[in-house]
Amino acid sequence: MSSRSRAFVRLHVPILLIGGVGIAFEIALMRVFSIAQWHHFAYMIISVAMLGFAASGTAVALLRYRLAGRERVFLAAGSLALSISLLACYYASQKVPFDTFRLVTEPVQIRHLAVLYLTLAIPFFLASWCITLGLLLDRGRVGRLYAFNMAGSGLGAVGVVGLLFLVQPSAVPWLLTIPATLAFALIASGLHRRWLLGLALPLTLLLLVDEPVRLSEYKGLSYALRLPGAEIVAETQSPISQLTAVSAAAIRETPGQLSGYPMGELGELPEQIGLYFDGGSGSVVSRFDGSLEPFAFLDYVTGALPYQITNRPEVLVVGSGGGVEVLSALRHDARGVTALEVDPGVPRLMRSVLREFSGALYERDDVTLVLAEGRGYLEGRAEAEFDLIQVALLDSFSAASAGVYALAESYLYTAEAIVLYLSRLSPDGILSITRWLKTPPRDAVKLFATMVEAAERSGIDDPTRHLAFVRSWNTGTIILSRSPLADRQIHAIRAFADERGLDLSYLPGIEPEDTNRFTILEDEIYHQAALAVLSDERREFYRDYAFHVRPATDDRPHFFRFFRWRSLPRFLEAARGGWFNFVEWGYVALLATVLQAAVLGFLLVVLPLILFARGIDLGERTGVALYFGALGFAFMFLEIAFIQRLMLFLAYPVYAVSVVLASFLIFAGIGSYAADRWMARDRERRAEWLRLVRIATLAIGAIGLAYLVLLPAAFRLGAGWPDAGRILLSVAVLAPLCFFMGIPFPAGLQLLSDRSPKLVPWAWGLNGAASVLGATLATLVAVHLGFRVVVLVSFGLYASAAFTVRRIAA
Repeated sequence: MSSRSRAFVRLHVPILLIGGVGIAFEIALMRVFSIAQWHHFAYMIISVAMLGFAASGTAVALLRYRLAGRERVFLAAGSLALSISLLACYYASQKVPFDTFRLVTEPVQIRHLAVLYLTLAIPFFLASWCITLGLLLDRGRVGRLYAFNMAGSGLGAVGVVGLLFLVQPSAVPWLLTIPATLAFALIASGLHRRWLLGLALPLTLLLLVDEPVRLSEYKGLSYALRLPGAEIVAETQSPISQLTAVSAAAIRETPGQLSGYPMGELGELPEQIGLYFDGGSGSVVSRFDGSLEPFAFLDYVTGALPYQITNRPEVLVVGSGGGVEVLSALRHDARGVTALEVDPGVPRLMRSVLREFSGALYERDDVTLVLAEGRGYLEGRAEAEFDLIQVALLDSFSAASAGVYALAESYLYTAEAIVLYLSRLSPDGILSITRWLKTPPRDAVKLFATMVEAAERSGIDDPTRHLAFVRSWNTGTIILSRSPLADRQIHAIRAFADERGLDLSYLPGIEPEDTNRFTILEDEIYHQAALAVLSDERREFYRDYAFHVRPATDDRPHFFRFFRWRSLPRFLEAARGGWFNFVEWGYVALLATVLQAAVLGFLLVVLPLILFARGIDLGERTGVALYFGALGFAFMFLEIAFIQRLMLFLAYPVYAVSVVLASFLIFAGIGSYAADRWMARDRERRAEWLRLVRIATLAIGAIGLAYLVLLPAAFRLGAGWPDAGRILLSVAVLAPLCFFMGIPFPAGLQLLSDRSPKLVPWAWGLNGAASVLGATLATLVAVHLGFRVVVLVSFGLYASAAFTVRRIAA
């Protein structure tokens, strides 16, 4: 093997492996925390990763004189430490007693969050340490080595998704230790043989560490497993979720309160098995032998409302889960039921382990099970027509009422989604959506507002004749009819509510005395809110209401975000008094993460860099900070924005994260490599390099603005495609943008490396510090201002980088 080939194998291949390990570990941690806590911690993990990357740049900058001439030795040490840290830090993280629910009431949880943050940042620190030292070792071709790092990262993002089809997320750190150890072996092969003794350390850990995910005690699966006689009867794994089926005599769930159900005459509820998705939101599978008589109770919940005014409807159930809503449709004499389920684990269990128990429900001639997300399915079937579209209760009552979904993007409840549902109804068809009710009221109020907005967008001039809203103490069902409700239908709704002991909150022609009759509220806020939303004063109502209840849209799809800053003192006071339902816990976690990222980023990155740079000209420091800081914020803003946008198109958060990360990294790496080859022709033509950066930033802005206009149409075009087709379309759309995004950062590093090498680690650290804050700040901006603003801000940051690049090349 030639010396050039040996150098390639001992540096570029390990950097490719380390880049892949870092990203795969990041995605695995997102899945771990989706199970352990809730999915909004995905953004915290991105911030954690960037903190580790930033801190390593700082460390290399501070230790530059000690590292000089010994970069390969420290690179070997870092790669060995990385192979050990993957398992060690994952193991340690599962021992930290952090819980989202206690953030406000227990100050110690802030410390637990900080410990968790710093512990999980260590592997990313070490991965970045190796990459930074690699850049110093290949100083003349920064873009080429950066491209290998990016390519490895992209391959890691793709590979870990495939891995998650086969193993649980907790096994991924164990498996990633193998390529990390291989990277160390390749690097150490160029050093003294005694370095290879270090292989014993990670290999020993592989034999000793096997740690399951520590589940929050507040998640549904934790509750279920504490029931007498609870037993896990089946479990299935995919990148989308970990689905657990639990049997216990005490598991008896209904889709809301049973109002007026004569339990003694009609018998007990059927035996049930609970299904828990990522340990949280639950569904149940009922024992079914073909007879629908045991399911008479399904006529005594608010979700039965639409069946009182339809005759043998053709039904679409969005989110069929264990099949309760399907059984309800069959019980109410539906002609046929199309059941949409987004999680592949459900049909897998229902057709195998639970087949006999469920009576082969999803194999009946009058039931069609479709593995698809609701909007994607309907977008791809313009000819579809249903008499009833029923959006099932898709989360558990405890999680929904506690506000843990505050940051969850839910494209099923946006105004655009409801417009789509209406377009797929027959002329007299009904849309029915049931939600858990919270105290104080907010979910149902926001849903009613969104349905009114959608009705008006659909050309319904007077929505007051098309809506009805019925509630129990814990659920509310709102129906929206494509045609005005007929008098006989209004009469049927009144009779249904009276006979079942349900309260009318809105109905055409309703009077105040018709409301608040059974489940008595101090103020019938649901009725008052419905009237306000249907009036000319709806803007004032939205402005003055204690919670954020403006209609959800695709640009701001956070349906469960109700937090308002001006109500914060009231929420904190309520939380301290034990009224946890006032607090939007997901939002609290985001705020804590943003503040923590800012503090840790300043203490571990910015402050040491300021101290390190005391001997460097202020103008140089300012130019580097402005350029690389802007790039860090801009890159993360676009990355987070596209992750959230692709959640609608790809349906699954892990697909969106993996596709975006893989596309951003691989195509940015290709852009970096192309720029390096172009610049390698003549490294003295600095003006050409500056022009390249400006062309790249101009292209980013132009392509991005085109996306804002054209992307919705492109996604509608591919909505009905299979998963593979939608993933390929997403990659094709992202590729041009990501190619140009890969140019400014390595080009700037090369300019800096040629002129002032000592500033390269400083630039790396500052870029990482901006990325740390940018990962969570982008989410905060998206929640309040929408994705469009996030994208536009990122374009502004790229433009500012184009204007400041000259300062680092002067």
